[in-house]
Amino acid sequence: MKTRPRRLITYLAILLGLLSFTSKSSAQQTEAVLATVSSVTSPQSTGEGIQKRDNEWGAWGGISFDAPTVFGTTPSARFGNIGLRYGRVLAASRTIAFEWTIDAVPVAILSNDRFVLVPGTGYIGNRKSVYGAGASPIGLKFNFRRDRRVQPFGQATGGFLYFSQQVPVPGASQYNFTFDFSGGVQIVNRNRHSFTIGYKFQHISNGSTAPLNPGVDAQMIFGGFSLFR
Repeated sequence: MKTRPRRLITYLAILLGLLSFTSKSSAQQTEAVLATVSSVTSPQSTGEGIQKRDNEWGAWGGISFDAPTVFGTTPSARFGNIGLRYGRVLAASRTIAFEWTIDAVPVAILSNDRFVLVPGTGYIGNRKSVYGAGASPIGLKFNFRRDRRVQPFGQATGGFLYFSQQVPVPGASQYNFTFDFSGGVQIVNRNRHSFTIGYKFQHISNGSTAPLNPGVDAQMIFGGFSLFR
């Protein structure tokens, strides 16, 4: 009869050991689950940022507020355009994302004074707007602070525009080359949607492929919307 209490005590000790082991294992599993959930829901997630191999789809529009004569010689020009963009992020470091962009420009409007010779009067200036379209297949874009909501960026693009008439004066060409330099801010939210606002310097000329090549320089402000997928 004396052995029964000892057996009972032994059984209780084994049971308590098993319960202790089970509780520790459950606690560890709970901590692991909470850690996983925390990593998924943490506000520090890089899902807001721009990642390598992301595709950017967007639309933008710009309008000039001044026409300097840096490369061109047409001071009275006004210019505006609307574009559609596809971009591919080719590389991303800890803070910078490098993207190749291709822009289609379905609408471009160039307005400037055109001087017409009127017999007996001389040259008379008359402002005229000419419509065109084109593309910028070469675009290099750098986003800084790529994992933050507000990202400064710098970009350069090159392409062409074809106008319905010779621009910016008769004797020039309907087909013109373009290049521009731009910079601004791109705001990327948690849904991978972004809003962009910036400044652009754009040059338009026919590259001396026509008898006249006065060229046009445009200082522009632009804005756009895009999403990353």
